[in-house]
Amino acid sequence: MDLLSFVSMATKRRSDYFAQAKTLARKYKEQPLLEKRMRSESLGLVKGLRDRLMKWDEYERTILDKTLTSALASVILGTKNQKSNERMEQAWPSIVGDMLPPLTKFLAETKEYIDSGVLRIGDQTLDFADYDFESALGMEDETESEGTTRKPRGQTWPALANRVINYVATPTYAFFNLGEYMVSRDMGYKEMRRVAKNDKKTCKDCRRYDSQGWAPFGELPMPGKGCQCYANCRCAIEYR
Repeated sequence: MDLLSFVSMATKRRSDYFAQAKTLARKYKEQPLLEKRMRSESLGLVKGLRDRLMKWDEYERTILDKTLTSALASVILGTKNQKSNERMEQAWPSIVGDMLPPLTKFLAETKEYIDSGVLRIGDQTLDFADYDFESALGMEDETESEGTTRKPRGQTWPALANRVINYVATPTYAFFNLGEYMVSRDMGYKEMRRVAKNDKKTCKDCRRYDSQGWAPFGELPMPGKGCQCYANCRCAIEYR
């Protein structure tokens, strides 16, 4: 499916996504819990594709649904359920603009791999039915260099699972921060600062933002923006 088709489908189903996002936010209540759940669902999706329990069209549509719904639910959690419909409407262009273009490209690449049989060649690195997903996929691998982590690479099922997580689960933190930003703006806060983890996984960009301290509201990029960490960024934003 091309980008225009994805955008058209998303637009038609926007009210459904809003309703599903509210349900997710009520159920999981906190961003870390939501992210954990979406990681699990991501792995289930790849397992279903690998074991041929899902046809491609269903897999593609489900990833789109979960990507948009989890992002919207994260915004709600960031706003602490304040004016949830209004906040989702405000966040919708950013969610669609940030997520759908790379998601479209990723799914096209995946389809090409599967059609050529690449993903099924040498599929001995991970038996999805027998291994614990998170430990087998190396979610907590050691850092290769500052700001990067070692992850399965190439056209393999573990690598595919990690990439699905990068769309469905990992962005929940960034969109949670977007929700907090909206509320803080409406409350009239004048300054913000970006606080880095300052551990071995923190990139140079995040350390630089951290060192700047307080800045006028809106001048600092949100976590995941303007840094080498991208979706894996775990900087916090404080307001006053």
